[in-house]
Amino acid sequence: MEYKIAIEELLRRVVTVEAENPTLAVYEVEEEYNLTRHVLSENDFIGVDIVLAPEDKEAQEYLNNGTFRSFVEKRFNIHSADFPLIDKVRFVFGSMDNAIYEFSKRASKPSSEEKEIWLLYRCDAWLSTASMELVAPFSSKEAVTDYLAGNRKRFRLTQWDLDFFRENNQTQRGGTNYIVFSHSLDPAPKPQPADTDDAFYKKPFRYGTTVLTRYDLENLSCPFCTKDTDDEAMRKIVRRMHRKINGRINGNAGETPDMEPIRLEEMDEAAAHFNVPYYEDLQE
Repeated sequence: MEYKIAIEELLRRVVTVEAENPTLAVYEVEEEYNLTRHVLSENDFIGVDIVLAPEDKEAQEYLNNGTFRSFVEKRFNIHSADFPLIDKVRFVFGSMDNAIYEFSKRASKPSSEEKEIWLLYRCDAWLSTASMELVAPFSSKEAVTDYLAGNRKRFRLTQWDLDFFRENNQTQRGGTNYIVFSHSLDPAPKPQPADTDDAFYKKPFRYGTTVLTRYDLENLSCPFCTKDTDDEAMRKIVRRMHRKINGRINGNAGETPDMEPIRLEEMDEAAAHFNVPYYEDLQE
């Protein structure tokens, strides 16, 4: 049997740069890296992973297997609370600077805009959706935790359970669990995609062989809102997109990859990296 095994070496170097905020600092270092002012070497090596490659035929069979996906998702739900916070940041936001930017943007909204309802559910040990039973709605996270604390004997909760709930919005134990979700009330009207027929949206930006327009970003399956994305940001996006595409092509030496999925994936990643908002996020 033949298997595709990926060898992934990790290089890491921390550099110091002066900037107005973390996002601009990352932009500055990325520009310096593109200009080869930072060339990592064996002295920056911090680890290696040798694993079954996702491109492997057997790996693909498992990734497309619904039972396997459910197994992974259940195991993830059980252990997600144990992940270090920085790993959660990278998983959800991609990087620490992106997380700080999103947090600052949310914190700057007037509290009157943030109308939320918190729904507390009772569920099984796996926290499965099918087992969820609504306990009660609440006006805030604090009201939920106060309710559980006041009924800890009735719900057979320990102090550890309550502390875990405050940190992770759920309990984690055998038998019955409790989990809470927040939902926005009175959401704003859904933003409409921009009229992308004018020259602003169809202006091309090129880097090497890669060409990108705002129209391309507006017409992804999960579209971006580019009306406030200036030309300099577009140039940075197409540069990153070009570099990431070439890296993936070079990593598949001897094979002819399907370019369109790679192009779309790296287009989405590059725009998100430079904080171009998705239309769906503008509804929050």
